[in-house]
Amino acid sequence: GSTRATIGMFASHAWNINSGSYGDGECFLFRSNPNPKCFHWVPDFAGSMDALESQAVSEQFMVAKRDFIAMGANEDGTNGLYLDQELVRGESHPALGFKNEPLPGESHETFDIGVLEVYRLIREIDGKAIGHDDALVWDLEGL
Repeated sequence: GSTRATIGMFASHAWNINSGSYGDGECFLFRSNPNPKCFHWVPDFAGSMDALESQAVSEQFMVAKRDFIAMGANEDGTNGLYLDQELVRGESHPALGFKNEPLPGESHETFDIGVLEVYRLIREIDGKAIGHDDALVWDLEGL
């Protein structure tokens, strides 16, 4: 069934196809409806070798490939929020670092996207995009 959940992610950098992960701890996942909640990234300072390996996975803030974009990662390959290349299907799983629950709800790890909104932040002082990068995933010129 439909959850009508409103979920999302805040990206600290412009999305671009990249062989590795990028972004930083300013990224976060959120749900604004139902039960609004924000999941900020929290570093793990345990210090063991296993903790260091988990830390490397938890620092996969943003991942963009030709067939998906995602935020947050897990050792099993799932993500805090994953959107397919057509932006019509998504998945949400608890992610290391963000310690989130599945954003649309516990029984809705996979879902269809009904409406997608994308916002780009522009600095008022000079009109330049925040996190601007010439290798953007989408052509945003003229926005």
